Amino acid sequence: MPEIRKPIILHLTSLVVGGAGIYAVDFHHSVLACGYESYVAVRGKEVIYPDGSHHAVKQTKSFWRDKLCRWLFRKVIKHAQIDKSYSMYNLCERFTCHSAADTLAAMPVKPDVVFVHWVSDFANAKFLAELKQLTGAEIVFILVDHALYSGGCHYQIDCQGYKDRCHNCPATTSRIVKRGIEKNYAFKKKYLPHGTIIVPTKEDSMRLSQSAIYKDFRFEKLVCPIDANKFCPAADRMALRRQWNLPIDKKMVFFGATSLNERRKGIKELLEALPLVQAKDVVYVAAGKTKGLQLPENTITVGYLNEAQLIQMYQMADVYVCSSLADAGPMMVNQSLMCGTPVVAFPVGVSVELVQIRKTGYQAKYGDSADLARGIDAILSLPQNEWKEMSANCRKLGVDTYANPNEMNTIDALINKRLS
Repeated sequence: MPEIRKPIILHLTSLVVGGAGIYAVDFHHSVLACGYESYVAVRGKEVIYPDGSHHAVKQTKSFWRDKLCRWLFRKVIKHAQIDKSYSMYNLCERFTCHSAADTLAAMPVKPDVVFVHWVSDFANAKFLAELKQLTGAEIVFILVDHALYSGGCHYQIDCQGYKDRCHNCPATTSRIVKRGIEKNYAFKKKYLPHGTIIVPTKEDSMRLSQSAIYKDFRFEKLVCPIDANKFCPAADRMALRRQWNLPIDKKMVFFGATSLNERRKGIKELLEALPLVQAKDVVYVAAGKTKGLQLPENTITVGYLNEAQLIQMYQMADVYVCSSLADAGPMMVNQSLMCGTPVVAFPVGVSVELVQIRKTGYQAKYGDSADLARGIDAILSLPQNEWKEMSANCRKLGVDTYANPNEMNTIDALINKRLS
């Protein structure tokens, strides 16, 4: 009996740096570890081969019309009022400057499965339709934000426009921008290949099922593995605190993001919550960009952290607080649990499924600062033996979810059993 060939994998990403870029590269390495032939196309400029070598994409098409349209649209809306809270990175997405055929020409083989990661200013709906036509490959979206089901924003916050056609977008007062957003939405509806597969969180699947575009698309569950040997509890939490010159006689509350100034990160709600915390002898540790924020006096800022430093923050903390109001992740919730650190969060992204009251942390009412404070107090007030029990629950859930090779929702199971 002839051996069945494993599917060949292609990943599309605009970046290989930053949170979304690193996630795409890690995903690629996880696919390689499962024994698949895997390639990464980066913003239409190069393709990374399984051996790590980089091969340039030769652009055979000029795309002069799309480039002109992009330039004109950006010039027209240069002074338009646009609310940055919605992260409007995709306003020109219907004008792509990259060809699926050119990308494929840089590969020695055609892909059978294409994973779409963060692809702003690279692979739009028309690019994917061309890719599907040329290869017949399964197209799989790995949701890293909400851009897939909007006409331009990456996070809807409280907007419901995605249910219809992104009509009268609340992020801008400009009629030209509003019209462009509606056209982007219609563009997706026209070109996104039917049968496209989407890997959403439970929260995102509810939104997608209400969208006029994605009602008939296929949803799959997938768990991207986390290294349980790296993200793990510390042998001696207090010894780590001494290394960081952090107090060992206080409870430590950790929070952070690349930029805490973003509205969707819920910094307003968090700063309203912290003065309401009743626990005494508490130190707050904030990571990321905190410039301009009025943080409590008992806050220590540590700036940007590399992965090893971030892991140590989880390991030292008594609780990690995620105040995000809109997020397709965030990965920090998963990572905190793996390190055995309870999480207090709003019911957003992965928190909906992972943060369980009295077991792995506290799920506060959405946007409710007072309840967020109650959640922080609930964890900090736990007797040491009960905190250790909760920490063990966090670690167990993290390992069972993200480091179990027998789990049916692994990458190998998705590709080999459901996409082949």
